[in-house]
Amino acid sequence: MRFAFCIFKYFPYGGIQRDLMKFVRECDKRGHHTTIFCLRWEAPAPQNLDVEVVPIVGMTRHAQYEHFAKVVGQRTRNGDFDLVVGFNKITGLDVYYAGDSCYIEKARTQRNALYRMLPRFRSFYRAEKAVYDKTSQTEILTLSDLEQPRYRHHYRTDPSRFHALPPGIEKDRVAPPNADVIRREFRCELGFGDDETLVLFVGSGFIKKGLDRALLAMKSLPEERLDKTRLLVIGRGKSDSFVRMAIRLGLKDRVVFYTQGRDDVQKFMFSADALIHPAYDEVAGMVIVEAMLAGLPSLVTQNCGYAHYLSEQEAGIVLASPFSQESLNDEFLRLITSSQRVQWAANGLLAATRDELFAMVTTAVDHLEEFALKKAPMLVFVLFRYFPFGGMQRDFMRIALACQQRGYPILVYCLSWQGEVPAGFEIITFETNAVTNHARHQQFSELVERDLGWRHPALVIGFNKLPNLDVYYAADSCYEHKAQQMRTPLYRSMRRYKRLVRFEQSVFSEDASTKIMLVAQDQKGQYQQYYDTDDSRFYLLPPGVVADRKRGENWQEDRDRIRQELEIDETDAFLVTIGSGFVTKGVDRVLRAFSEVVREMPARLLLIGQDNTSQFERLAKQLGVADRVTFAPGRDDIPAVLQGADLMLHPAYMESGGMVLIEAVIAGLPVIATAVCGFAHYIDDAQAGVVMPEPFVQEDFNRTVLDALRNKDQRDLWADNGVAFGRAHDELYDMPRHAVDFIEECIHDVRA
Repeated sequence: MRFAFCIFKYFPYGGIQRDLMKFVRECDKRGHHTTIFCLRWEAPAPQNLDVEVVPIVGMTRHAQYEHFAKVVGQRTRNGDFDLVVGFNKITGLDVYYAGDSCYIEKARTQRNALYRMLPRFRSFYRAEKAVYDKTSQTEILTLSDLEQPRYRHHYRTDPSRFHALPPGIEKDRVAPPNADVIRREFRCELGFGDDETLVLFVGSGFIKKGLDRALLAMKSLPEERLDKTRLLVIGRGKSDSFVRMAIRLGLKDRVVFYTQGRDDVQKFMFSADALIHPAYDEVAGMVIVEAMLAGLPSLVTQNCGYAHYLSEQEAGIVLASPFSQESLNDEFLRLITSSQRVQWAANGLLAATRDELFAMVTTAVDHLEEFALKKAPMLVFVLFRYFPFGGMQRDFMRIALACQQRGYPILVYCLSWQGEVPAGFEIITFETNAVTNHARHQQFSELVERDLGWRHPALVIGFNKLPNLDVYYAADSCYEHKAQQMRTPLYRSMRRYKRLVRFEQSVFSEDASTKIMLVAQDQKGQYQQYYDTDDSRFYLLPPGVVADRKRGENWQEDRDRIRQELEIDETDAFLVTIGSGFVTKGVDRVLRAFSEVVREMPARLLLIGQDNTSQFERLAKQLGVADRVTFAPGRDDIPAVLQGADLMLHPAYMESGGMVLIEAVIAGLPVIATAVCGFAHYIDDAQAGVVMPEPFVQEDFNRTVLDALRNKDQRDLWADNGVAFGRAHDELYDMPRHAVDFIEECIHDVRA
């Protein structure tokens, strides 16, 4: 999925800014793409992160924010993003992360009527109304329920649009076993004695956080206690007035300001004795829970959203509302002198067992995925048949599942489906009354087109050639090339040919717009020879080998098990051919070569694939090898089969890719294949077998197979080369991600 995150100003030490980066990291971990839009970026240039800094236009702050919202709206309106998520209130948001309190409530209760006539008020009110009004569709992620009644009172917000989040504390805020060592060393580094009482005030936005109240509480301490107490102020904010206030109160030497923020706040928490957080306005107050988990007793005001965690855990003092400075002064003295401090600290540390305190980010991104899914355009996949063991079918399943993981609903049209249906997939199978395959495929195409008429999917992705595809996965070779090179003029006069070539033309012709995912570079030349397809419509995918095909530590056990199951002696030669479509895979060639092998040595042949085997069974009988050949419609333990065999044969007549060739190579199974296979070059690249040149000569193939079986040292070398190749080339396993990236590009092109 693609998320746009919007924030006016980014700097590393702000609360919502830190939350934003947690969101980004979690989205990245799940494979989503994120872009941050901001007016100011006050941090080092980000690596591997898309940040768009919108030029500041306007003399006043509210004018700048309005222009920012306008630019973001223009940039996100074209469908490049699945969700627009705001960390400040602006128009045009799909989701708002509610880190601010209710503006209209403060404007009406804390400001005069003249203030509410200013352009600033009208601008901020419009932005808040765009998020919370009863007519808005914006989903709201809330940090606490304190502000919800106010929003519902002023805007009649539908309660179903509020989604509560737990706190999102980072694990490094939990006091480690060596916290005492950190305390001693860090105090020494900062120049504070072990006998000094250090009180923290942490938070950007000193006015809202109540720094003036904290300074007055410091001033109220008895002189002998004040002389041993320091207030450490950490955060980004305008501090000049508070520095002057501290001087006026005679606290110049008792208060230390760290007004550029710190990236080691957790060390301060492990080293301090208390936290004070007497906020005027605090929707949540992440620092309250962080201090609790660090074993730091705290004094906070009741209006903080997370104050209830402190009460529940009995880890400090919550000052009741309405606020009283005198009460704060009294409780501040109790905070730093009470005999309960040890128990408060211990109680706070016990909160580390509460999993919900660390779950905000994962919960929030779960919500984002859910919201995007509601908005996400449907992807339609079309293929004639699905069965679990076909190569093209396996590629389809991996790509469709990868699309689903990025949040797209999946609809599949097919004529038949064998095997389990993945959770969340919708499968529509059509029955036809036609006798021939080409007639069935024509009826299927018409039924798909009719059903799609009312669904309006984002893309239609075909794994067989059909009209009206947006994207085609070119698992098949060029049909026209095959018809011209391997068929007679009589064949090309048949209705079957004419219909199938029409399907291919609908995908590849110069006038078509279908984008094509190639599995091998050689395919492009064939299609362009007959259809003059524009280069820009082709996209070459890397191979999509499943990593479990690589040779594992227990490969010898797999080998022994398979050979025992098939009753193959370790001294017998064991050959295997894997792939549905026995005609094009050259199974007749395999059988002829195998008949030569059994004349010289004991051997067994396993043929795995979905196809009508009758003609090949007859050929095996004619060649006298039927008792040494096993036909299997499919197996779910192919990795073990690859370890059990001695040699793979793949003398295909035509093969666009041939994934099984790479699978065998990386499993350490030597391969002999024909050069027509799109992936045959990997055998040469890995030096893991033999590629038979064209034109194919059966006698040469037979001789090559026999030579390989006679020479175990050569096979062992090929095996070692293949295993090393598989471990050195990570790109062999990355096809689904590349396919989904390309599909998403096509979605954005269609929307644009």
